[in-house]
Amino acid sequence: MSLSLRILAAMAIMLTLGACGFTLRGVSPLPFDSLYVGIPENTRFGSSLRRALEAASPNTKLVDSADKAAASLIEVSQSRTQREVSLTPQGRVEEYELILSYVFRLTTASGDILLPDTTLTASRDLPYEEQLVQAKQSEMDTLFNSMEQSVVERLLRRLTAPDVAEAFEAYQKENAELPPAPAPAAGRRAPIPQH
Repeated sequence: MSLSLRILAAMAIMLTLGACGFTLRGVSPLPFDSLYVGIPENTRFGSSLRRALEAASPNTKLVDSADKAAASLIEVSQSRTQREVSLTPQGRVEEYELILSYVFRLTTASGDILLPDTTLTASRDLPYEEQLVQAKQSEMDTLFNSMEQSVVERLLRRLTAPDVAEAFEAYQKENAELPPAPAPAAGRRAPIPQH
């Protein structure tokens, strides 16, 4: 089949799918109009997350201070660990498991919890050879970068999940401003008639 026929066939399939209401699955926008991200912007993880948030929810403004935001994403902890998975008969490490653990919480402007401390983890296996230490270090960095991207995607899905939108909506209803009480009438009270 020629290239032009393949392109036409692909377009026909896309049009058919579009006509029946099929759409690619994506994340929903964030339920708040402003968000403070308490993760350093000059880190790869922080910048990746900001780009993902801006792409998924372009109407949500990322602000530089928690007191300007409707909600705050707070980084509780982030750790990278490695553990020995298998050893050679001589007792040398043959394989490591790399683990990335990320803990965050989501709060409202007044500090109420929308999402309590939540842990996201990712892991990868790394075959190890002592003779290739430098190459393995580079491979380890690449695997940790891949895990960070996976955590960014899962974090974004968690922030845009329906239960977060429901919790924020409930918070807004609960904290809606009450109408002001009527002001007392000005002037003195009318004298009570004497009989």
